[in-house]
Amino acid sequence: MVRVGTLPMRLHSLKHGADLVWTCEVIDKSIIGTQRIVNDTTGVVSFVKDGRDIFATHPDEKAKVVFQMGSATPELALEAAKVVEKDVSGIDLNCGCPIKFSIQGGMGAALLEDPDRLCAILEKLVQNISIPVTCKIRVFDDEEKTLSLVRQIARTGISGLTVHCRTRYMRPREKAMWHRLNSIVEELKPLPVVLNGDIFKYEDAQKARTSTGATSVMTARGAAANPSIFCAKGGIPARDAVVEYVKIAMNVGNPYSNTKYTVLQMHPDTRSSEFRALQSSKCYQDMCAALDLTELYHSEAKQRISDYADPMQAKRDAKGAKRPPTETKTSADNSVKRVKA
Repeated sequence: MVRVGTLPMRLHSLKHGADLVWTCEVIDKSIIGTQRIVNDTTGVVSFVKDGRDIFATHPDEKAKVVFQMGSATPELALEAAKVVEKDVSGIDLNCGCPIKFSIQGGMGAALLEDPDRLCAILEKLVQNISIPVTCKIRVFDDEEKTLSLVRQIARTGISGLTVHCRTRYMRPREKAMWHRLNSIVEELKPLPVVLNGDIFKYEDAQKARTSTGATSVMTARGAAANPSIFCAKGGIPARDAVVEYVKIAMNVGNPYSNTKYTVLQMHPDTRSSEFRALQSSKCYQDMCAALDLTELYHSEAKQRISDYADPMQAKRDAKGAKRPPTETKTSADNSVKRVKA
């Protein structure tokens, strides 16, 4: 989930029953050369380069977070994996992303047409890191071509395979082809196979597993709309999920711009005055005012959010600090005036 699958969303999903969570795709060259920094206040572990957070995680998710990597070369993939190896539970090679940037770089879905290179990357990872390696692919129009690919991938020694049940050229509005997973599951037994595509509620997950034999299912858009989708006993209302997300985001000091983007994707009523207030918000204080969380912001959250994470609030605070103090004086006619001290 580009931009949405950051730390707060992952923690939110785990809270509601997700077994594993994947990071947003991180390109190998981006994570290589980062500095690992631990925030003593929030516990967040950030990998920083050139003053910018490339990846952030937290000990609360360490046992369940899979680092999703974009790579086109075995050597860079391994170097990147080594950077985060001790802070995540697995490494996943993204071989399904169809966006232009990935394809032009030989990453993502481009690897589907170059299975030897794809498998060379996986073998390099499997043989040289201490945590499980997985892979995510899309299907071909030709079923036998798909089966040939997954057989070759399985021989690399990966711990699991996720299959997005669409081709490289299909868009999200086109129905995922769940039926294409049955033959893959049979071909690869006992290797765990995860279904991805059109999981929007908990019942969809159960139906998908029953109809395909998949070991598990992965959801992106379903979780992005409401992370409580993972709760077997029933999720929480979408608006409540938004409020809960904001609380988690502030608790880990998530960058405000990312929080705002995600909140606007999650909010269930785009015509409401609350949504418009969120749209116009410039900082966490504004967002909390819109969601009736002002007291929480001032009593607990503000001190956990860095200036880097909330730059507009930092500017407001700095401006307030520079403003000359004022005092109240009463004139002879009993009128009150405010003058500079």
